[in-house]
Amino acid sequence: MAIFYLDTSALVKRYKTEEGSEMVDNLYDNLPSGNSLAIFFLTVLEFVSAIGRLLKGGTISDEEFRDTLSTFSQEVEPFLIRSVDDKIVADALTYVTKHGLKPADSIQLATVIELREMMKGAGERVIFVCDDEELAKAWREENLEVINPRKEEDKIKLKGKLMRR
Repeated sequence: MAIFYLDTSALVKRYKTEEGSEMVDNLYDNLPSGNSLAIFFLTVLEFVSAIGRLLKGGTISDEEFRDTLSTFSQEVEPFLIRSVDDKIVADALTYVTKHGLKPADSIQLATVIELREMMKGAGERVIFVCDDEELAKAWREENLEVINPRKEEDKIKLKGKLMRR
């Protein structure tokens, strides 16, 4: 059993076709029973902002913007959405200095580390899906499993995980 934790760089690939979109679609469409998808609550805001920038830049129309947000709100409903408490913020301070991360990224890292520790007892793994190499590097340094939707070896690794139904 696994929890696939998506950051914004991976999540956007579901709704905007770009390199790595096929892998994210495969994850959504073939998620084995008993596994789940998760995001940090701030990812919702970052996602809406990213899609809004596409609208503002003329890459998508008003109708595409509304359709994307509508589809996203339906698809995100079953996700585990992680929030923040004082302990997470305190832990995040460590990651800001240790890895030189942005505040939101350090909070996200602290959130996932807490989730990983909670899930160990249940026998579940947390797998980070991310297309941000700086962030992925920090996660690997914290012994977290990372899948990059653009990397061929990671596509193969994910395919193997999804075949274990």
